[in-house]
Amino acid sequence: MAQSLPAEEIDYSTLEAMLKACKTDNELLDTIVNAPFTALKVETAFLFLGIIVLLLVDKEAGTINRIALSNTDLAKATKEVSVKRFEDIVIPLNYTKNCIARAISTGVPDTTTDWKDLFVPALKSAEARINQANAGIAYSAVYPLNARDGGAMIFSYYQYPDHIGHTQAEFMSHYASLVETFLNA
Repeated sequence: MAQSLPAEEIDYSTLEAMLKACKTDNELLDTIVNAPFTALKVETAFLFLGIIVLLLVDKEAGTINRIALSNTDLAKATKEVSVKRFEDIVIPLNYTKNCIARAISTGVPDTTTDWKDLFVPALKSAEARINQANAGIAYSAVYPLNARDGGAMIFSYYQYPDHIGHTQAEFMSHYASLVETFLNA
């Protein structure tokens, strides 16, 4: 198994300070998806973390909207080949074949090794898989957010599930909780 990072070595206070320093909502949304890659470069490498996506529910429209995408090389690679722009990929809130919609409706994290599960019905399976392959992502976890009208964070890793364990689960859970606090402020 690949070497991982002990959970106690992640400095959440740095992430919290970065979120707290945000002056505008747009700055907060951008910081949410980029702070781990900016402040914890070594830690995110040891976590095998490649991309973070923030999604928020639009209750009036009944949709899950992609709001912010991390500014990493892996995220840029998926945007380069996508048949739709990031912000144009919208998922119906009640479409439970999509693991984002399932996570939001159940309040329980969901995972996938196949991005078709993250993009249906907005993209065809082959289109979603091309995005995934170009980004080099092997595994994604969706953590629901109890913030605003609801939402989720996608944490995408460049390792398969057998290399993802307790440290990553603790990081995702802790960071999603921290993000909820700031989105609800």
